[in-house]
Amino acid sequence: MNAAGILVGGVIPALFLGLGTVLMRSSIAAGASIPTYLAVIGTTIALVGWGSLAITGQTGGLQISRAVGWAVAMGLTWSAAIACISYGFGVLKLPVAVVAPLTNANSLVAVTIGVLAFGEWRSLHLPMTASGTLLICVGATLVSLSI
Repeated sequence: MNAAGILVGGVIPALFLGLGTVLMRSSIAAGASIPTYLAVIGTTIALVGWGSLAITGQTGGLQISRAVGWAVAMGLTWSAAIACISYGFGVLKLPVAVVAPLTNANSLVAVTIGVLAFGEWRSLHLPMTASGTLLICVGATLVSLSI
């Protein structure tokens, strides 16, 4: 893996997703209901997607297919997660410092499913993965308890 891959595939998304969590809390705190919030971000994402299709002309996979089904499933799971996080901010009044470390432990779920579903266990360095998992769990717990 090269530096550009790590930057574009990991560091930049982590920065945007972290900022997104703070922006989500700001929107909910400003009075957005969970359905309104989901509708607005969903519309924004749709506009970016359709705009990208129009600009690039890339329509591969746009037909009814397994690829679209997986994209719909991702949208449903993401919407459920965002609704739960919004509920935590709006109704439960949880701070970002508690919610963000816990929700970002999602990488453990993704790694586990990737290992099982895509056979990535073949190239996995188990001691490093176990150490990273332990650090993520300890770190998320420590940060979320620090409030």
